[in-house]
Amino acid sequence: MGELASESQGSKELGDVLFQMAEVHRQIQNQLEEMLKSFHNELLTQLEQKVELDSRYLSAALKKYQTEQRSKGDALDKCQAELKKLRKKSQGSKNPQKYSDKELQYIDAISNKQGELENYVSDGYKTALTEERRRFCFLVEKQCAVAKNSAAYHSKGKELLAQKLPLWQQACADPSKIPE
Repeated sequence: MGELASESQGSKELGDVLFQMAEVHRQIQNQLEEMLKSFHNELLTQLEQKVELDSRYLSAALKKYQTEQRSKGDALDKCQAELKKLRKKSQGSKNPQKYSDKELQYIDAISNKQGELENYVSDGYKTALTEERRRFCFLVEKQCAVAKNSAAYHSKGKELLAQKLPLWQQACADPSKIPE
């Protein structure tokens, strides 16, 4: 259309405007493509890598946590079983007093092991929440970078159009005007 208008004696100026418009739209399209490449590189590629690494890390961390928790739980169960045996022995004994010190030791050990297990579970929960938060922070940071690129894209496009639009509108302000 720009070529047709440029070849006409009465619309040459408008042909130049149409070429300028096409050039500005091409620049905006190129910026859009750059923004999409940036989106792919800044967010999608890094997310894919992060998911792969996180998946392996979290699997290993979960296994380690479960093994340690099971170990602490088993130690607690063992202590409780020993205390139960000791109490049965003391009930059948003619002198239950001789078992009281041992029973107190088991009660103390159970209390300590329960505390260790509770602390371990509590620390594990805090660690899990921290890891979850770190991952969402990573995602928010990447989304912010994409949003900045998008804002820059729109700002640049707006700037280009705002500069050119008044000139383009002025070129066709009087359709009846014919060049000399």
